[in-house]
Amino acid sequence: MKCFNHSEIDAVATCQKCGKGLCRECAEKYTPCMCDSCADQVQRNRQQQAKNKEEQQKQKYKDALVDSRSEFIGTAAIGILVGIFTVWYMTKSRYGNADARFIDCVGYFFVGICIPFGWKFLTYLQSFFPLTIFGSFLFWFVFWSVKLILSIIVGIPAFIFQLVKTILTQKKIDKLE
Repeated sequence: MKCFNHSEIDAVATCQKCGKGLCRECAEKYTPCMCDSCADQVQRNRQQQAKNKEEQQKQKYKDALVDSRSEFIGTAAIGILVGIFTVWYMTKSRYGNADARFIDCVGYFFVGICIPFGWKFLTYLQSFFPLTIFGSFLFWFVFWSVKLILSIIVGIPAFIFQLVKTILTQKKIDKLE
């Protein structure tokens, strides 16, 4: 059998894909032993797989961004309601009928917005420590009270984390496009 590319030279190997005869020079071009057309096809397939993987990665980031945005917007909407309630409650209890200072109202509102973010974070942490074995009303009252207080404390960092996470995911998508 003669080499497919060089008809005057005897074949020493065959293409592992299509079985064409190859001389020593042609057989040493690629590992595993392949003819030029089969090697090109393998290279095109690899490039297509890499492109598909990149597209899947882009879609993953886009899906993450949608989840991140919708999670952030939903939690922020609840936070706005909690913020309004916090301003109302704190100004009523602290100032009575007197007018509250604007800066106090803004601070109460911001803390109120952050409470649901802290609550979600603590709920995430709570998933590692199931508490279903306790059943008394007093336990649950204390538990929810402590969780609310901790939500106020961790709410601002949790809000900032969620905001940064959303922004970074958007930047990753922008880089890929």
